[in-house]
Amino acid sequence: MASALELVFYFIVWLAVPIVLLVCIWLIRAMADKAEEKKHRLAMNAGYWAGVMLFLIILVYQVSVFLKVGFPRNDIYQGFSLTLALISAFVVFVLFIGGKKVAPPIISGLLVLILTFLAFSALFHYLFIRTYNNILLSSILGGIFGFLTHFAVSPTPLRDFLKGRNL
Repeated sequence: MASALELVFYFIVWLAVPIVLLVCIWLIRAMADKAEEKKHRLAMNAGYWAGVMLFLIILVYQVSVFLKVGFPRNDIYQGFSLTLALISAFVVFVLFIGGKKVAPPIISGLLVLILTFLAFSALFHYLFIRTYNNILLSSILGGIFGFLTHFAVSPTPLRDFLKGRNL
């Protein structure tokens, strides 16, 4: 029984969390491509690529520092914060309840830039640097719970949700 639980644990830590981060990156890119108005689509695409560039800038800076002082040797699992997971779930749930009403479309490019940078940085840090994995693991799993709770409370097909038809 312990080996089965250990297998589930390693599946979540090594596969589920990186897959969720990759799906987030894919969804951000898909969201940028499917904006209804041309000016928002252009702003979101520019924000996506600006987020990628910001990540590359930070990556080059961090790797150059680590080449001098050495890479951290932390374990991938560093603990879990139930409080942070529940706060993250609540924040994500509230954001998805508000949908497009929470963020005005004028800042869509900036939001895509920030989300893109955070998703790429979180994936890189989670897999390679591992300095804040307890925070990342807790907030990512909590965010998924909040996202899925949104669909449990307000059942909407994902396709309609991504197109903004759930409002």
